[in-house]
Amino acid sequence: MIDRRVLVDVALGRAFADTVITDGEFLDVATGRVKTDVNIAVKGERVASIGDVDHAVGPETEVIDAGGMIITPGLVDSHYHIESSRLSPRRHAQLTLPSGTTSLFEGSHEICNAIGLDGVRYMLEEAKGLPQRIYIALSSATPPTPYERTGGYIGGEEAREALSWRNVQGVGEIMDFTNLFNFEERLWGVMEAGLDEGKVLEGHATPVPPDADAFMAAGISSTHFTGNTEQALALLERGCFLELKCRDSREAIRGLLDAGIDWQMVGMCVDDRPAELTRKLGLLDYEMKIAIEEGLDPVTTFQLATINNARHWHMEHEIGIVAPGRFADMLFVSDLEKVKIEKVFSGGKMVAAGGRLTVDIPIPPAPAYVRNSIKMKPLAPKDFRVKAPEGRNTVYAAVLPVRYYSDKLSPITTTLPVKDGYVQRDLLRDINKVAIVERNGLGMGVSFWKVGYQRGAVASSVLHDSHNISVIGATDADMAYAVNRVAEIEGGIVVVCDGKVMAEVRLPIGGIMSDSPVDEVVQALNHVNEEADKLKPGALGAHPVDSQTFIFLTCFPWGIVLTDQGLYNVRTGEKLPAVW
Repeated sequence: MIDRRVLVDVALGRAFADTVITDGEFLDVATGRVKTDVNIAVKGERVASIGDVDHAVGPETEVIDAGGMIITPGLVDSHYHIESSRLSPRRHAQLTLPSGTTSLFEGSHEICNAIGLDGVRYMLEEAKGLPQRIYIALSSATPPTPYERTGGYIGGEEAREALSWRNVQGVGEIMDFTNLFNFEERLWGVMEAGLDEGKVLEGHATPVPPDADAFMAAGISSTHFTGNTEQALALLERGCFLELKCRDSREAIRGLLDAGIDWQMVGMCVDDRPAELTRKLGLLDYEMKIAIEEGLDPVTTFQLATINNARHWHMEHEIGIVAPGRFADMLFVSDLEKVKIEKVFSGGKMVAAGGRLTVDIPIPPAPAYVRNSIKMKPLAPKDFRVKAPEGRNTVYAAVLPVRYYSDKLSPITTTLPVKDGYVQRDLLRDINKVAIVERNGLGMGVSFWKVGYQRGAVASSVLHDSHNISVIGATDADMAYAVNRVAEIEGGIVVVCDGKVMAEVRLPIGGIMSDSPVDEVVQALNHVNEEADKLKPGALGAHPVDSQTFIFLTCFPWGIVLTDQGLYNVRTGEKLPAVW
């Protein structure tokens, strides 16, 4: 960490810069202008001066010719989950720094539901010395609802401790609207800890009035947005900062442009993206391209992805702008409209060029406290049986589709056959059996879903947001085999067919991340998706494994959900029978 008095000396010509960047154009995100004749003097990891910086050039100053490229701030993702990449933070940086994300705000409920506050400690430790800045939004959702058991617990007391740690910037993703509006003690304890410390409280989804008013009145300041123009305007009018997931907000972007809004209360984010898709699409740069496709001008787009996001988190004095005193995080961009990033400069060093990392990011061994987090005992096929009421040949059953946002039972009620006293799947109607297995062996919930697998089973300890183990299967034997294999490899994703492992990804860090080389993880992720697709998961789409990780969410707007404790109506708290 550089003494700021040295920055003052460089700015005043009393000391020389380490690096000076010349002969580029300059994107001033503070005023929304692209300027010429602006050079940049860097000392250590921060900018010392901009403009005419000839006085800062000494005999040992490195002068970098930008070659007419546009210098922009490094990208700032305001709402992101590193864990969804399946990579450890340092491996994640290896993959994503070349696409321009130099800072991100990590929504920590994934790792916290796996291992509690140790997950935050791990993230902060991984971030030390990393050329990609990681700021923590403390989990508000550990556990996500009162109807789930997870590997961690964060209430008011735990929140007050963690919020005192350096780089824990606020409270992340308040998404259990039922318990938010009914003042559930644990959730409100976390929120009040954040408010007492003057921290940012992040929200979730697209509540509409009067829920939107209650949402903001609770002290929440933002949401990662997917919705329409009307929803976007209603939230903006109520003072909600919108973090656009541009891929899912195309109509809203066009509508906001037509409405002629001031974009200062809008940013953008990625939220979740597995490594194999990041390798193919990019990260925040991909979202920016979509915004520009929908008509947002490139300069405003860069403002959303830099200074607006930084300002939302009260961090514009450190990141999101190329200006004196701030971290020297910059992109060399050859085409603003195409978001063509040629080089990435972070903390005063060139870290990527031509889409490739140019610095070494060491990967230390994962600490023992993040390993062996799945402690369940082996299961047998009989553990997945669903007993029918006495004397019945058929039963009524709640058969959930992969996306169901209602809390009404009647639309999902159907009949299923009974054999030898146990309820059976109906593969001809694409009805599989599904289980959520609590990661510490405290039990499991079992129900029936319309997914489509005709053979085998897929189990995963990546399960938003509890990160217990989900398994979807055509046979009980393959379900048991797949879950047991997930536990055996310390967590991961396993595809089984006819008692044989067809593909797997090992995720031993909290059961949800890997520190193996990026190429190995990407290859394994592609393989599990390919093998899962061979089992015919029609309803899960082109990326069946990634889809499986999300279909068991228990937050708004879901209604009837499956947890490790069974079926629940999360809007009322009522436990529901799987069959009757």
